[in-house]
Amino acid sequence: MNKTKNKIRIFKSFEEAKETEVQDIIKQSPIDRLRHTVELILRVHQVSRQDLKNRTATGKIRIITAG
Repeated sequence: MNKTKNKIRIFKSFEEAKETEVQDIIKQSPIDRLRHTVELILRVHQVSRQDLKNRTATGKIRIITAG
């Protein structure tokens, strides 16, 4: 777990904040970055891990087009 998560950092500029954010991401392991990405996707689509476990495989691919 990230120990700095509960700290508040104050930056002198937006550029400094962005650089720190980039450095923090670089320090993460690839597995942690993937884990965060998956969690974000699940939240965006309002799906839980349990929902995914309860789904049955249909053997079909559903293509959704916009418009």
